[in-house]
Amino acid sequence: MDEKGLRELLLQRLHMELLLFKDSMLRKEKEDIFKDSYKIEVYVDLYEVFVENAADLDEDTMRGLLNLNFGILGSVYQKWMERKDGFYDDLQDYACGELRNISEMGRPGCGCAKEGEDDDGTGYDQAA
Repeated sequence: MDEKGLRELLLQRLHMELLLFKDSMLRKEKEDIFKDSYKIEVYVDLYEVFVENAADLDEDTMRGLLNLNFGILGSVYQKWMERKDGFYDDLQDYACGELRNISEMGRPGCGCAKEGEDDDGTGYDQAA
């Protein structure tokens, strides 16, 4: 099969995988669909990334993807979930910073201390 044929086959397979995934999600109860919202988002995003980059793939890469004995999207999703990312840490740092800003000059009570920050008794709410 030539490169163009491989690319078309890959795109068809990715599309079919996405359709099957969507169908499996739509068979679930509303609460379960909501619980899987992140998974749905990642599958759709992965599909879009692969489609956008399909033109740049060489024949060996396309053959490798097509020869997987399991779903391309599912496989990449599983590997993605095994990665440790800094999203939660970044979100926590940002949210705690916002809480400190809102809590009148960092007054205790927001539940978020800056890393390495100790209570030295010099805050505005401290007795003299």
